Amino acid sequence: MGQLSSLPLKLSYRSSRDDLVRDFFVPCLEESVLYRRAAGYFTSAGLALACRGIASLAARGGRMRLVVSPHLQPEDVSALNEAASNRLEVLRLIADRSLPVIQEALAIKRLAALSWLAASGLLEMRLAFRVDEQGYVAGGLFHEKLGIFSDSDGNHVSFSGSANETAGGLVENFESIKVFRSWKDDEGRVREDLADFESLWLDTTAGLSVVEFTEIGTQLLQRYRDPTWKPQSQASRVAAAGGITLRPYQGEAIKAWVASKGRGILAMATGAGKTITALTAASRVAKKNRPLMVVVICPYLNLCEQWIGEMARFGLNPVPCFGGVQGWKTQFEIAYQRLLVGESACESIVASNATYTSAAFQAALKARVGSGAIHHFVIADEVHNLGAGGGRACLLDGVPFRLGLSATPERYMDPEGTAAVMSYFGGVVFQYTLADAIRDGHLSTYRYFPVQVAFEADEAEEYATITKQLVRFFRTGEEDSELPSGAMHLLIRRARLVAGARRKITGLRSILESMPSLPKAAIYYCGDGTTSETIGDEETRQIEAVAKLLTDEFGLRVRRFTYRESPEEREEILDSLRKGSLDGVVAVRCLDEGIDLPALRYGFFLASSTNPRQFVQRRGRLLRKAAGKHEAMLYDFVMEPPELGGEMDDEAFNLERRFLARELKRIDEFCATAENGASAKASLLALRRKYNLLSQ
Repeated sequence: MGQLSSLPLKLSYRSSRDDLVRDFFVPCLEESVLYRRAAGYFTSAGLALACRGIASLAARGGRMRLVVSPHLQPEDVSALNEAASNRLEVLRLIADRSLPVIQEALAIKRLAALSWLAASGLLEMRLAFRVDEQGYVAGGLFHEKLGIFSDSDGNHVSFSGSANETAGGLVENFESIKVFRSWKDDEGRVREDLADFESLWLDTTAGLSVVEFTEIGTQLLQRYRDPTWKPQSQASRVAAAGGITLRPYQGEAIKAWVASKGRGILAMATGAGKTITALTAASRVAKKNRPLMVVVICPYLNLCEQWIGEMARFGLNPVPCFGGVQGWKTQFEIAYQRLLVGESACESIVASNATYTSAAFQAALKARVGSGAIHHFVIADEVHNLGAGGGRACLLDGVPFRLGLSATPERYMDPEGTAAVMSYFGGVVFQYTLADAIRDGHLSTYRYFPVQVAFEADEAEEYATITKQLVRFFRTGEEDSELPSGAMHLLIRRARLVAGARRKITGLRSILESMPSLPKAAIYYCGDGTTSETIGDEETRQIEAVAKLLTDEFGLRVRRFTYRESPEEREEILDSLRKGSLDGVVAVRCLDEGIDLPALRYGFFLASSTNPRQFVQRRGRLLRKAAGKHEAMLYDFVMEPPELGGEMDDEAFNLERRFLARELKRIDEFCATAENGASAKASLLALRRKYNLLSQ
């Protein structure tokens, strides 16, 4: 059986108990490749009634054959008979007169969809009018109510409408239709309807004259053309994009989420296809939960744009909610209105974290969620970001379907924020690690090279001073999160000193000089990866020095990628990198999460924090598969703790050992999945021995 036969169709639909558009027209159009319709008048009102749910057909590129009747006045009959040899021109004038401008928004949208079909060559149109035995135009009406849906497997659903479907207006008071299915057609009703429509279409029906009107009708419908209207799914489910085949683990992830009653977090490696997995889950939710609003939340604007692009493959045209409220409020309201009146069964929104947590968006969304009239499905990309105080305060109750996505769902040193995220979304229900993805061939293999770097003399002296001052704060073994502000200030100074160490530039130069060919498609990380927009002096000096080295000494085409560039500039930079007109980007506190740059082959980590989320995301950014890409090369700059001289007591030694152990934990994780992991780990053997960290 085909697609139409899978629908739970009733024998009849009545306005008293059914929503005809939502429950019948849209599901059938969604499964059809051809829609035949004979219905009433060629007027704006009559066409709007005939084309209920037509946007769903437009979204799928389906075809429509439409037979309608001009609304003839007595003088029209005379004019047609007098111009027997040129009736098309008279019919054009009659049809033109019959298309009054209507203000009702739903009808306008239907006619915009019809106009789009016509302009795309997917609508064929014919006019039918009564004639007598001599072939003269007669009075009276062609008022047949017949519709037939056909799918790609040759299944058909026919229906006949009630007499209440008139051209007298757009108020659909009470209506009923009878439905017939070809796979349950013992009485031959569908076969008869198909034969009747074909007879009508081929102008072999006694008492009628049917004339080709496609070209003229297309021209007349141009008045309803809306340049902003795009075909989008108005279906009972999100349409799966053609050619998308889920990988086995993606299917398992969806099953695990469904088994957890539509809640949970998918902890999937960067580049493992979280977006496609989530949208496929949404398609399954939308099939049985109508009307549905899908709300996608992303931390960054470029991530929002990526989601919008992927959602188009699923037949969705989401409302972009980022920037000022005036930029999204109207479209937000329209999307919900379409759901409420049955013009659409599934709509979507993509909101940045900043907009999602804003008072205006929260008020608007809370009102819709609280009404209960519409189902909601929230998808949070990089879900760990919502664990911050402002984010977790905005996680709305009343949302039945919740899906979190992250390669690293736990928040670093924030158990309270992690607990809030886990509680709201339902915990991790499926995990697919980076090692799994590399093993299965979904991510590139990589080679990892720790690069040991020593401090300059003045840097070493400052580092020793900071270490000695820090010792007194760690004597009682407190955790960093419980340290007083004085200790935190010292730790920040130390981190910035490590991040901006000058000899990292010397180390980078040596690596580039030793390469047989200069790296293309490379990223140079210079910041510590926090989301703060403040870039310190050390980071500024380092990014300027790296950019100067790459450009002046090696002739590489690079651009800086920081929070100082505008969103437009950042998108331009990424586009240039994708196209190969840039050799690389020098990044500070950006490009850590979600950005799709599969062609990247080289990563130089001049500065990294011990936050697992940062280094996992950065590594994952470099392992996406791309044509001609065999493996990635990662260079990780590791600072050697300086000698503290004879004054280095046990407490200072233990403190340095503690700091280094955290660094080695990151390095060991990189080594664990690298092609050269054993040799990479062995390259730091002397440092491990010095600090008694051989077991690390």
